[in-house]
Amino acid sequence: MGLSTSQAWEWRAARHAFARAQIELRHLRLALILKRFNPSQPRVPAGHPDGGRWTDGGTSGGGGRPRATFVSARPRRGGGTRNIGGRDYATTPAQEVRLDVSAARARALMREVQRHDPHWRPTPSIYEGVEGAILANEAQALQAAARLRELQRQEPVRGPMEEIFQPNGQHVGIRQGRASGDTRTVSSSEFGDLLEALTPGARVIQSPVGYHGVWYQRPDGSVFGVRRSEGNGITIDVIQHDHPIITNGYKVHQK
Repeated sequence: MGLSTSQAWEWRAARHAFARAQIELRHLRLALILKRFNPSQPRVPAGHPDGGRWTDGGTSGGGGRPRATFVSARPRRGGGTRNIGGRDYATTPAQEVRLDVSAARARALMREVQRHDPHWRPTPSIYEGVEGAILANEAQALQAAARLRELQRQEPVRGPMEEIFQPNGQHVGIRQGRASGDTRTVSSSEFGDLLEALTPGARVIQSPVGYHGVWYQRPDGSVFGVRRSEGNGITIDVIQHDHPIITNGYKVHQK
């Protein structure tokens, strides 16, 4: 069955974005080889979705998939610190958001592909630094999205936000200290699960000046933001959602 005009345009746009990402990744590979190639650095074992990628040896809760992690115990003003490939990198608030969101979207899309094609794996990437890690995540997501189209499957878009933040009618996480009832705190793995549920199908939209993060609009029109909170770390904000409980201003902090 042939593609519609809009589908054909989306397919060409995705191929263009993927090709551009591949060029950037080649530049990063070359820079890495010229600057500091370390053959003894550990890699992800074969059989993992990221098999072959360099890692610091740590893993996250999603099936052993490596990820960048916080090093600083408390957020520093203006940003944080992440450990990527065994090195510590200072990050801006926007970089932290893009790193977490791009990783979550890649995981969600890869998991959906592997539901239908269990042996599929994205082409592994060698990267360096925060922007390199973000670019590698986006390249994985593009590969997974392209494979879904080949399989004639849709991105795994979840239901409305109240189903995500109130599974089985219960709020996610816990209410800490003197926080209001619409402010919740979850573990890092739970926070990652929320991002995986929220990000597929979402697109970046303009956020106001002074918001230390990025706004995303979901296919149903609802809007959420992800930002670095000075006192509470990475945070999800409900920006626009018509629901009596999960209202505008509802927020979830990562512990």
